[in-house]
Amino acid sequence: MKVGFVGLGLMGKRMARRLLRAGYSLVVHNRSRGPVEELAREGAEPAWSPREVAERVDVLITMVPDSPDVEKVLFGEGGVAESGKRGLIVVDMSTISPIKAREFAERLRERGIEMLDAPVSGGTIGAEQGTLTIMVGGRREVFEKVKPILSVLGKKITYMGGNGAGQSTKICNQVAIAGALLGVCESLLLANASGLDPMKVIDVLSGGAASSWQLINLGPKIVERDFEPGFKASHFRKDLRIAREIGEELDLPLLGAGMVYELLKSLEAEGLGEKGTQALALVLEKLASRRIG
Repeated sequence: MKVGFVGLGLMGKRMARRLLRAGYSLVVHNRSRGPVEELAREGAEPAWSPREVAERVDVLITMVPDSPDVEKVLFGEGGVAESGKRGLIVVDMSTISPIKAREFAERLRERGIEMLDAPVSGGTIGAEQGTLTIMVGGRREVFEKVKPILSVLGKKITYMGGNGAGQSTKICNQVAIAGALLGVCESLLLANASGLDPMKVIDVLSGGAASSWQLINLGPKIVERDFEPGFKASHFRKDLRIAREIGEELDLPLLGAGMVYELLKSLEAEGLGEKGTQALALVLEKLASRRIG
């Protein structure tokens, strides 16, 4: 199948490159032309709009920041829906509202286009190495058709149910990350205040019950003052906003997610929303008047 890719940011460009290197014929589009031209030099076919991509491919992957961005790609001027190409499969790998995922799938289905929501976890490292965790919602038979493509991008690929189920699972993932990341930041702050070597603390904790992806991958970055993004803090806050909306709808007390959301809001107010999620430590450092590392 010929594949299209719309959205070549931190994650999308790495994912598109993996498809190219796996031998897929790839058509790419992005709002800024730099990533398009870069991938074109590697063998991808450039396109000037999502509609143009849709007209030329069998499967179209989207990887953009939020629900309004997905809606614009699909239904805006020059969007996928304008192509009128029946039988096209859209795989949205962004993280958006499950409610919107179901709505978009229904609107596309009316035009003869199938849609899966297939958000990912694993950051830029997972995108580069093809080890992402992918959680998928939509029709099972459509999932089976595109599973070989997803297998190039991810190591653990799980069908979760109908449209929206993938996005709901991703929000569960983000809620779990929020608590783990806050715990890592507080633990390192405590280690510093106690006069311990924070890198030794990370090494010890990584071998026991306190171990987590956040500790192993982001803990050293915090100590080394490396706050460049594998996943942007502003995008994480967006995900937790969705979690809070779902929690309100379902009458759930998502206390940890709410706290991290507010801390990330403070981080963005400092102009640091483009930093990685590990920059959450900077907010806690400011509250404690103490520096980690």
